[in-house]
Amino acid sequence: MTISQDSAVFHICARQAMTDARAHGEYRAASLDSEGFIHLSRAHQVVPTAQAYYGGVPDLVLLVIDPTLLTARVVYEPPAPLASDAPKPASDALYPHCYGAVDLAAIVDVIDLAQFDGTAVHADTMVMLRHYRFDRLPVEGTLYRSTWRSAAELPSGAPVGTAMIGLYAESPTSVSMFHRLTHDEVWHVYGGDPFMLHLLHEDGRTEEVLMGSDVAGGQQVQFVVAARTWQAGSLVPGGRYALFGCTMAPGFTGGCFEAGRTELLLARYPGAADVITRLGVSDGGTTMPDGYAG
Repeated sequence: MTISQDSAVFHICARQAMTDARAHGEYRAASLDSEGFIHLSRAHQVVPTAQAYYGGVPDLVLLVIDPTLLTARVVYEPPAPLASDAPKPASDALYPHCYGAVDLAAIVDVIDLAQFDGTAVHADTMVMLRHYRFDRLPVEGTLYRSTWRSAAELPSGAPVGTAMIGLYAESPTSVSMFHRLTHDEVWHVYGGDPFMLHLLHEDGRTEEVLMGSDVAGGQQVQFVVAARTWQAGSLVPGGRYALFGCTMAPGFTGGCFEAGRTELLLARYPGAADVITRLGVSDGGTTMPDGYAG
C-alpha cells in the first residue's frame, strides 16, 4: 500500500555510491533494475536491516530521505526474504520501497551508518533539514551551513569574518565534538530547544553554559568562547533540535581548528570524564582536510 507515515525514510549504501550519485544527479541502486524498486527502511528498521544484510561491510553511510521530495512513489510492502540464519522481521512489518531513482533533493543528510541508533526524525527537525540543506563539518560531524564569508582578507589570506548556521539534533544525531580554535567564537541562539556548551579552559577549569531563549530561566542567547578553550556542544536531553549560529573575526579557516583527543583530554580534565568520553574524538584525524575553509 502507498502511505505517507514517516517524516524521514532511510537507505544504507556504500559511501562511494553516494559520491557517484552526486556526479550523476540522482541515486540508483542495483535493486532498481533487478527488482524494480530501491529498498528503504523506517527509522526502527535501520539497525536490524544493517545486521541482516550488511554485517562486516565497510564504509557504509545512511541516506536520510525526505519522502515528500521524492518524485518516485513510495510503497510500504513486506520485506524481501532474508538468509536462513538472519534474524527474521515481524511478519506484519512493512518496509518502504521507492519505485524509481532517489532525487538528490530528497536526500537531506548523509551520516555514517554507525552513528544512527534507530531514533525517528521528528517532523520539526525535518523542516530545518529541508529548509537549510546543511552539510556535515569534517571531524566534528555537526550539521552546518556557511552563510557569510567576508571578501576582505587579512594579510594571512584569512577572511576578516565568517558566519554559519548550525543544527544540533536528537535524530539524525548532530553534536559538536571537542575542539579548540585559535580565535574567539561567538555563539548565538536562533530557535528550537536548549543546548549545552561544554568548556574545558586552559587553566584546568571546566564550565557548562546553557544556551537557549529562556533568559529568565538562566539560559544564554549569546556567548563568547575564548580562543584556545576546548569546546563541545550537544542538545539538552529531551530536546529535538537546536538552531544556532557562530561568528568569528578573524574568520574561520581549517588551519584554526584542532579536535580534542579523548585520551589527552581525560588526562588533563578527569573531572569531566563523562562528557569527554561522549564527545571526545577517538577515531580519525584531529585537523580539517587540506584547504578546508568552511
